Amino acid sequence: MVQSESETWSSEDTLRVLIASDIHLGYLENDAVRGEDSFIAFEEVLSLAVQYDVDFILLGGDLFDHAKPSPNCMYKCTQIIRKYCFGDKPIGVELLSDQLQNFSRVINYEDPNLNISYPILSIHGNHDDPVGQGSISSLDILSITGLVNYFGKWSDYTQVRVSPVLMQKGETKVSLYGLSHLKDQRLSRLFGEKKVEMDLLEDNNDWFNILVLHQNRADRGHGNYISESVLPKFLDLVIWGHEHDSQVFAIKDIKRENESFCIVQPGSTVATSLAAGEALPKHCVLLQLHKKEYILTPLPLKTVRPFIFKTVVLSEENLGEDNIKENERVQAFLKEKVEEAIEEANKIRSGDPKQPKLPLVRLSVFYEHEGQDFNRMRFGQNFNGMVANPNDILIMKREKKIREHKEKEDIEEVDMGRAAVEANDVESLLRTYYTAIPPEKRLAVLSVRAITEAVRDFTLKRDDGVFRRVLEGHRRRYVDFLLESTAETEDEVREQIRYCKESLDATDEEQLKGLIEKAASRPKLVVESDESEPELEQSMESGRGRGRGGRGRPARGRGRGRGRAAAVEPTPSPERRTPRRSAAQKTTKWLQNLTAERSLRRRRDSSEIEISD
Repeated sequence: MVQSESETWSSEDTLRVLIASDIHLGYLENDAVRGEDSFIAFEEVLSLAVQYDVDFILLGGDLFDHAKPSPNCMYKCTQIIRKYCFGDKPIGVELLSDQLQNFSRVINYEDPNLNISYPILSIHGNHDDPVGQGSISSLDILSITGLVNYFGKWSDYTQVRVSPVLMQKGETKVSLYGLSHLKDQRLSRLFGEKKVEMDLLEDNNDWFNILVLHQNRADRGHGNYISESVLPKFLDLVIWGHEHDSQVFAIKDIKRENESFCIVQPGSTVATSLAAGEALPKHCVLLQLHKKEYILTPLPLKTVRPFIFKTVVLSEENLGEDNIKENERVQAFLKEKVEEAIEEANKIRSGDPKQPKLPLVRLSVFYEHEGQDFNRMRFGQNFNGMVANPNDILIMKREKKIREHKEKEDIEEVDMGRAAVEANDVESLLRTYYTAIPPEKRLAVLSVRAITEAVRDFTLKRDDGVFRRVLEGHRRRYVDFLLESTAETEDEVREQIRYCKESLDATDEEQLKGLIEKAASRPKLVVESDESEPELEQSMESGRGRGRGGRGRPARGRGRGRGRAAAVEPTPSPERRTPRRSAAQKTTKWLQNLTAERSLRRRRDSSEIEISD
């Protein structure tokens, strides 16, 4: 229940805000068992806003699980918002700042064409950030339709200046700063370079200052998180999104001089990974603010699927009689642990009729040797219809014991394995992997940063063409670099490739992305050559032509080849086929094409000069 102290406050001067974060609408929406979990939890959040009659709802990012939500996900989101947030209830909050600057449109409850009772204000997170042509976010779509008030969006990533949303209810004044998700490395660097500015009001003492951001809070390596110490000291309250473990406490506080701000970490409303932090109770938070005095009240979510996480170390357990095969003893022991977890999950059920019936169960098992390992998928089939995740109940990890005199390769393998466990996302894992491998095995052409960014865009933004653009951009960038050089021999070409790779690695993140996108969007180059020779574009790619019918090979199908091969009849027997060219022949051919293209460019340049003369 809400603390009784608020009963002495005047309702005309008391601002009530419901705070939530990381809703992840659409998570596993195609799963027959868990597909509705995110929507059920979101509906409960909005129903609590109605129950406590708040002035507005504040979201800390990741409303959607994907940057491009499915039509089904958008439909359900719209349906839920219209059900709970539309209505004729008057809103007593006055907006004082420039609405076009804050939201790029009029705030929805002041739109004469809409009836809004409970407005939603939200920043974007790393899952629903702007993507594609025009850098449009799913929140932009909800904003233009009047469903959500989207603030804190950035276009300049070299300098961040945050202008607050100024709101007033009676004598209570709030300045709300929104900092939508930026890459942690970039934002950390900008904070270090003093390039993050938050506009401070002249009469700041009369305002309650709130910051909403969506970044790593836990230390995930140098520059890969935002330290609390870099945030401005004039803030009173920080709403920290992105971290999924709920860290909220009942607080009644009055900000005094030289005191630090309070941090609220709502956590996610749905478990998106089977990690220990996700098994903690889920909450949203009710903020009651009267002038500069405030009360924070955690509101437990009752429709969240029960989740039990346990760690089991087999070397510390009694597995039973030794006359039974060890593999079977381990399985019997773990079955008992799973059954205990199911019973525990049933005990913590809220009793809400909308709460999903089947619990999530995860056992993190550390085993000593291969004799204790077994088929986890087959093990999970024992619990079909009893848990929501039968296929991944267990995660098995080998207990690592590093001896003093291990060989160098073994040590490297252990270090990389540890790095893989410590990595919090695929991008971090890839960066760690390429850093750990020996120099002679590292990428000689592709930029690690570009590859990791491509993986991120593919997984989070569903950008299916990102790998093609990155590879095409790299290839054309190197071709241009070589054509502008004076390299003639294979060694000189390799040296120029090394120089180009170093220049790409030293390029700023946004500049690198721009170079690759620009190179990938250019039209293809074709060398004017004998019809039997392949195009330069193809020979640069593989060292030999791949066109149908090229180099005298037969075409696939009737009359579909190019050049002289189009008229060749039946496919010759294997022993009569042209043998593959050696690496030296491929290199020679590649250099010939490079020289030909360079000569062609010079002829074109000289002809343009003559025409201009």
